[in-house]
Amino acid sequence: MAYILVTGVNGMIGSHLTRVLLDKSYEVIGLDRTEQRLNCHGYTHIQADLSDKDGLEHIYQQHPINHTIHLAALAHTKGVADLSEVAYRQANVINAQNVFEAAKSTKILFISTVDVYGFTKGTVSGETEVHPVSIYGKTKAEAEKILKKQGGKFNIYRFSPVYTEDVKRDIQKRYYLKYPDWAYIIGKGSEYEVLNIDNAVTAIAEWVATEPDGKIRVIKDEHRLQTVEMIASERAVGRAKHVLHFPRWMITAVYGVARITGKNKCTYLLNKAVHPLRSE
Repeated sequence: MAYILVTGVNGMIGSHLTRVLLDKSYEVIGLDRTEQRLNCHGYTHIQADLSDKDGLEHIYQQHPINHTIHLAALAHTKGVADLSEVAYRQANVINAQNVFEAAKSTKILFISTVDVYGFTKGTVSGETEVHPVSIYGKTKAEAEKILKKQGGKFNIYRFSPVYTEDVKRDIQKRYYLKYPDWAYIIGKGSEYEVLNIDNAVTAIAEWVATEPDGKIRVIKDEHRLQTVEMIASERAVGRAKHVLHFPRWMITAVYGVARITGKNKCTYLLNKAVHPLRSE
């Protein structure tokens, strides 16, 4: 029987994942800073702060946990008061290390991000050297190094931008200048690798039934997001009232000029538009 501890259980991915794991008759222990939201057979909720190293050790001593899925992270800026580098390091590096150390005798799945690649051109894989630019990407990459150095039975999944039918903020920036009225199209349209929540949850649930091999994998949808199609669907429901068209050569030229300033947040966003991530 798999006894699975899931951190960040009340988050978007965690809440969807827990229901799927319970449907498979797994026992789930959910860790989150917030109060219990799910009440059903097979689920145990523990309100805890991952910065409490001793508290984590105690949880693993008290429960027969054999799988750990580490989802908790500081990723989205919406509604978050502290977005300092210190806050990102605490949430994404120090807390992750605390979880990895407490869970070292279990099978560990760490959910990372394709943001660790930073500037890309060409096809990437789990073995591709990373050069993160954003603080989110940098701290996730650092947590990956900690887990790889610790060893044991683990896998690292680098998720493409995750979305649900109701929550699309991670993918909307690829076709919206200002939601919900101002959209944009580059050239004849762009294609981006994204990840539907159902596919994300399926990948994690399937991992539970496997033997971890220490590899890093990029997780994405089979089909890429088509910006022209997305904008058409948005307009059909009254959004994307204004659509700006930018020639691709113009964006490429702007990117070339901007690169003079170095690798920063602005040039990173332009890089995503000029060289959308492509993974094996």
